[in-house]
Amino acid sequence: MPFDIALISSPENFAGEHEIIEQMFERGLKMLYARKPQMPDSLLERWIIGFDIKWHNYILPWQGSAHSFEELEKTSTDICFLSPVFDSISKFGYKAKYNRQELKNGIDAWRKNHSQKLFALGGVDAENIAELASLGFDGAAVLGTVWHNPDPVEALLEILNRCLD
Repeated sequence: MPFDIALISSPENFAGEHEIIEQMFERGLKMLYARKPQMPDSLLERWIIGFDIKWHNYILPWQGSAHSFEELEKTSTDICFLSPVFDSISKFGYKAKYNRQELKNGIDAWRKNHSQKLFALGGVDAENIAELASLGFDGAAVLGTVWHNPDPVEALLEILNRCLD
């Protein structure tokens, strides 16, 4: 079963953002979650329209994440996000909530009653991405490791390449 990678947009707008994200799509990105917390929905729609139309099907609205297995039980979306799996890169002081065995046990128990895909979120980077599939995740969402890197395209490519290994 393939391990999927989703990118969450930078919460802030910046010059060249559309061009960088389109380069990421060209190089293998399949899912972008549009998350601009300070942007009204009408402006977020305009932000999405700013991309070449061929990428519109790859851009999804951010749907939030669960911060516990109990909260995850209430999630009904096709892809569910559990956070923080590792110490956050983008949110200072936001620490992992579970050790590896607790994650594995929690995911195994959750899977008995759910068919949705489960993505890891929080602190995911090229060094720890391979561990997530063995814990039972279907994919991961990345944010800080990409957007805090001076070369976000290369940062994403490193993660995508680690998933192919």
